[in-house]
Amino acid sequence: PPNQTIAPPSFVLAGYGVSSQYTSLDILRRWLFIHKNSIEQNVRILGFSTDADNKYFRAMRLMAGFYASLSNFDIHVDSCMFSIQTGSWSWFFLRRDQLFVFMQDATHLVTKLRNRLLSATAALKVGDKCITMNHLQELLDNVELTRLDHGLTQSDLKPTDRQNFRSCLRITSCDVLNLIARDDNSNGTYMYLKLIKFIISSYIEPTTSIEERMFKLHYSGSF
Repeated sequence: PPNQTIAPPSFVLAGYGVSSQYTSLDILRRWLFIHKNSIEQNVRILGFSTDADNKYFRAMRLMAGFYASLSNFDIHVDSCMFSIQTGSWSWFFLRRDQLFVFMQDATHLVTKLRNRLLSATAALKVGDKCITMNHLQELLDNVELTRLDHGLTQSDLKPTDRQNFRSCLRITSCDVLNLIARDDNSNGTYMYLKLIKFIISSYIEPTTSIEERMFKLHYSGSF
Protein backbone atom coordinates (compact mmCIF):
# COMPACT_ATOMS: atom_id res chain seq x y z
CA PRO A 1 0.00 0.00 0.00
CA PRO A 2 1.15 3.60 -0.61
CA ASN A 3 1.02 4.46 3.10
CA GLN A 4 2.93 1.37 4.23
CA THR A 5 5.86 2.33 6.48
CA ILE A 6 7.18 -1.12 7.36
CA ALA A 7 9.05 -3.03 4.67
CA PRO A 8 7.72 -6.54 4.04
CA PRO A 9 10.01 -9.45 4.92
CA SER A 10 12.28 -10.83 2.22
CA PHE A 11 11.41 -14.14 0.64
CA VAL A 12 12.76 -16.62 -1.87
CA LEU A 13 11.13 -16.22 -5.27
CA ALA A 14 12.40 -19.51 -6.62
CA GLY A 15 14.81 -22.29 -5.79
CA TYR A 16 16.04 -24.95 -8.15
CA GLY A 17 18.99 -27.22 -8.87
CA VAL A 18 20.75 -27.65 -12.19
CA SER A 19 23.57 -29.70 -13.62
CA SER A 20 26.75 -28.10 -14.93
CA GLN A 21 25.72 -28.78 -18.54
CA TYR A 22 24.67 -25.24 -19.36
CA THR A 23 26.18 -22.11 -20.89
CA SER A 24 26.12 -18.41 -20.15
CA LEU A 25 23.51 -17.98 -22.88
CA ASP A 26 21.30 -20.51 -21.13
CA ILE A 27 21.55 -18.37 -18.00
CA LEU A 28 20.59 -15.27 -19.96
CA ARG A 29 17.57 -17.02 -21.44
CA ARG A 30 16.52 -18.15 -17.96
CA TRP A 31 16.80 -14.59 -16.59
CA LEU A 32 14.82 -13.18 -19.51
CA PHE A 33 12.18 -15.89 -19.13
CA ILE A 34 11.79 -15.09 -15.42
CA HIS A 35 11.67 -11.37 -16.21
CA LYS A 36 9.03 -11.74 -18.93
CA ASN A 37 6.75 -13.95 -16.88
CA SER A 38 7.13 -11.76 -13.80
CA ILE A 39 6.14 -8.66 -15.76
CA GLU A 40 2.97 -10.43 -16.84
CA GLN A 41 2.17 -10.79 -13.13
CA ASN A 42 2.99 -7.11 -12.45
CA VAL A 43 6.25 -8.02 -10.72
CA ARG A 44 9.42 -6.21 -11.81
CA ILE A 45 12.65 -8.16 -11.29
CA LEU A 46 15.38 -5.59 -10.67
CA GLY A 47 18.35 -7.90 -10.82
CA PHE A 48 20.02 -11.17 -9.99
CA SER A 49 22.66 -12.26 -7.51
CA THR A 50 25.10 -15.14 -7.73
CA ASP A 51 28.45 -16.30 -6.43
CA ALA A 52 31.73 -16.26 -8.32
CA ASP A 53 30.81 -18.85 -10.95
CA ASN A 54 32.50 -18.16 -14.30
CA LYS A 55 29.39 -18.86 -16.38
CA TYR A 56 27.28 -16.49 -14.30
CA PHE A 57 29.98 -13.83 -14.41
CA ARG A 58 30.03 -14.03 -18.20
CA ALA A 59 26.24 -13.82 -18.31
CA MET A 60 26.40 -10.68 -16.16
CA ARG A 61 29.01 -9.14 -18.44
CA LEU A 62 26.98 -9.95 -21.55
CA MET A 63 23.81 -8.51 -20.09
CA ALA A 64 25.49 -5.38 -18.76
CA GLY A 65 27.74 -4.86 -21.79
CA PHE A 66 30.90 -4.78 -19.68
CA TYR A 67 33.65 -5.54 -22.23
CA ALA A 68 31.28 -8.06 -23.82
CA SER A 69 28.50 -8.03 -26.39
CA LEU A 70 25.91 -10.29 -27.97
CA SER A 71 25.52 -10.44 -31.73
CA ASN A 72 22.87 -13.14 -32.10
CA PHE A 73 19.95 -11.52 -30.31
CA ASP A 74 19.11 -8.11 -28.93
CA ILE A 75 18.35 -8.17 -25.23
CA HIS A 76 18.20 -4.42 -24.78
CA VAL A 77 14.92 -3.60 -26.50
CA ASP A 78 12.54 -3.62 -23.57
CA SER A 79 10.11 -1.07 -22.19
CA CYS A 80 11.40 -1.81 -18.68
CA MET A 81 14.91 -0.53 -19.39
CA PHE A 82 16.21 2.07 -16.96
CA SER A 83 18.89 4.66 -17.57
CA ILE A 84 22.02 5.22 -15.49
CA GLN A 85 22.94 8.89 -15.25
CA THR A 86 26.72 9.05 -14.97
CA GLY A 87 27.53 12.58 -16.05
CA SER A 88 31.08 12.84 -17.40
CA TRP A 89 32.56 9.70 -15.85
CA SER A 90 35.13 8.74 -18.49
CA TRP A 91 35.92 5.49 -16.67
CA PHE A 92 32.32 4.21 -16.68
CA PHE A 93 32.21 1.46 -19.32
CA LEU A 94 28.72 0.03 -18.85
CA ARG A 95 25.89 0.89 -21.19
CA ARG A 96 23.75 3.75 -19.95
CA ASP A 97 20.55 1.74 -20.47
CA GLN A 98 20.20 -1.48 -18.50
CA LEU A 99 17.50 -4.08 -17.98
CA PHE A 100 18.91 -5.60 -14.78
CA VAL A 101 21.34 -4.79 -12.03
CA PHE A 102 23.57 -7.47 -10.56
CA MET A 103 24.58 -8.07 -6.97
CA GLN A 104 27.59 -9.96 -5.70
CA ASP A 105 28.17 -11.70 -2.39
CA ALA A 106 31.16 -9.55 -1.51
CA THR A 107 32.13 -11.52 1.60
CA HIS A 108 32.27 -14.71 -0.46
CA LEU A 109 34.23 -12.96 -3.20
CA VAL A 110 36.98 -11.49 -1.01
CA THR A 111 37.43 -14.71 0.98
CA LYS A 112 37.88 -16.55 -2.32
CA LEU A 113 40.56 -14.05 -3.34
CA ARG A 114 42.24 -14.46 0.04
CA ASN A 115 42.15 -18.25 -0.25
CA ARG A 116 43.77 -18.06 -3.67
CA LEU A 117 46.54 -15.88 -2.23
CA LEU A 118 47.16 -18.36 0.61
CA SER A 119 47.00 -21.42 -1.63
CA ALA A 120 50.15 -23.55 -1.71
CA THR A 121 49.52 -24.60 -5.31
CA ALA A 122 48.32 -21.40 -7.02
CA ALA A 123 50.99 -19.41 -8.87
CA LEU A 124 49.78 -15.83 -9.19
CA LYS A 125 51.52 -13.08 -11.15
CA VAL A 126 50.93 -9.56 -12.39
CA GLY A 127 53.25 -9.19 -15.35
CA ASP A 128 56.58 -10.45 -14.04
CA LYS A 129 55.72 -9.66 -10.40
CA CYS A 130 54.80 -12.53 -8.09
CA ILE A 131 51.76 -12.47 -5.83
CA THR A 132 52.53 -14.51 -2.75
CA MET A 133 51.64 -14.80 0.92
CA ASN A 134 55.36 -14.84 1.69
CA HIS A 135 55.35 -11.05 1.60
CA LEU A 136 52.80 -11.08 4.43
CA GLN A 137 54.73 -13.75 6.30
CA GLU A 138 57.83 -11.57 6.12
CA LEU A 139 55.97 -8.87 8.04
CA LEU A 140 55.17 -11.36 10.81
CA ASP A 141 58.75 -12.68 10.86
CA ASN A 142 60.33 -9.23 10.94
CA VAL A 143 61.62 -8.77 14.50
CA GLU A 144 61.65 -5.00 14.04
CA LEU A 145 57.87 -4.98 13.57
CA THR A 146 55.19 -5.71 16.14
CA ARG A 147 51.49 -6.37 15.86
CA LEU A 148 50.96 -2.68 16.54
CA ASP A 149 52.71 -1.97 13.24
CA HIS A 150 50.75 -4.32 10.98
CA GLY A 151 47.86 -5.77 13.03
CA LEU A 152 48.43 -9.28 11.68
CA THR A 153 48.39 -12.62 13.47
CA GLN A 154 49.61 -15.98 12.25
CA SER A 155 46.01 -17.20 12.00
CA ASP A 156 45.39 -14.61 9.28
CA LEU A 157 47.64 -16.65 7.00
CA LYS A 158 46.06 -20.04 7.70
CA PRO A 159 44.37 -21.29 4.53
CA THR A 160 42.28 -23.85 6.45
CA ASP A 161 39.91 -21.15 7.72
CA ARG A 162 38.41 -20.45 4.31
CA GLN A 163 35.66 -18.07 5.45
CA ASN A 164 37.79 -15.81 7.63
CA PHE A 165 36.51 -12.42 6.53
CA ARG A 166 38.21 -10.59 9.41
CA SER A 167 41.51 -11.83 8.04
CA CYS A 168 40.63 -10.17 4.72
CA LEU A 169 40.19 -6.88 6.56
CA ARG A 170 43.51 -7.22 8.38
CA ILE A 171 45.66 -8.22 5.40
CA THR A 172 44.29 -5.26 3.41
CA SER A 173 44.62 -2.65 6.15
CA CYS A 174 46.38 0.60 5.34
CA ASP A 175 49.23 -0.34 7.69
CA VAL A 176 49.85 -3.61 5.86
CA LEU A 177 49.64 -1.98 2.43
CA ASN A 178 52.08 0.75 3.44
CA LEU A 179 54.58 -1.82 4.74
CA ILE A 180 54.20 -4.04 1.67
CA ALA A 181 54.72 -1.05 -0.63
CA ARG A 182 58.21 -0.45 0.80
CA ASP A 183 59.55 -3.51 -1.02
CA ASP A 184 59.67 -3.19 -4.81
CA ASN A 185 59.66 -6.98 -5.13
CA SER A 186 56.21 -7.13 -3.54
CA ASN A 187 54.46 -4.88 -6.08
CA GLY A 188 52.35 -7.78 -7.35
CA THR A 189 51.16 -8.67 -3.86
CA TYR A 190 50.47 -5.00 -3.15
CA MET A 191 48.26 -4.71 -6.24
CA TYR A 192 46.39 -7.91 -5.34
CA LEU A 193 45.75 -6.76 -1.76
CA LYS A 194 44.65 -3.37 -3.03
CA LEU A 195 42.18 -5.11 -5.33
CA ILE A 196 40.67 -6.94 -2.34
CA LYS A 197 40.54 -3.69 -0.37
CA PHE A 198 38.72 -1.93 -3.22
CA ILE A 199 36.14 -4.72 -3.38
CA ILE A 200 35.54 -4.45 0.36
CA SER A 201 35.26 -0.68 0.13
CA SER A 202 32.91 -0.68 -2.85
CA TYR A 203 30.61 -3.55 -1.85
CA ILE A 204 30.62 -3.52 1.95
CA GLU A 205 31.77 -0.22 3.48
CA PRO A 206 28.64 1.88 4.16
CA THR A 207 30.56 5.17 4.28
CA THR A 208 31.95 4.95 0.73
CA SER A 209 30.52 7.66 -1.52
CA ILE A 210 28.59 6.64 -4.63
CA GLU A 211 31.17 8.03 -7.05
CA GLU A 212 34.06 6.42 -5.18
CA ARG A 213 32.11 3.16 -4.96
CA MET A 214 31.49 3.07 -8.70
CA PHE A 215 35.12 3.90 -9.49
CA LYS A 216 36.44 1.12 -7.25
CA LEU A 217 33.92 -1.35 -8.67
CA HIS A 218 35.15 -0.69 -12.19
CA TYR A 219 38.79 -0.69 -11.13
CA SER A 220 38.28 -4.12 -9.57
CA GLY A 221 36.35 -5.43 -12.55
CA SER A 222 39.11 -4.32 -14.94
CA PHE A 223 41.95 -5.81 -12.88
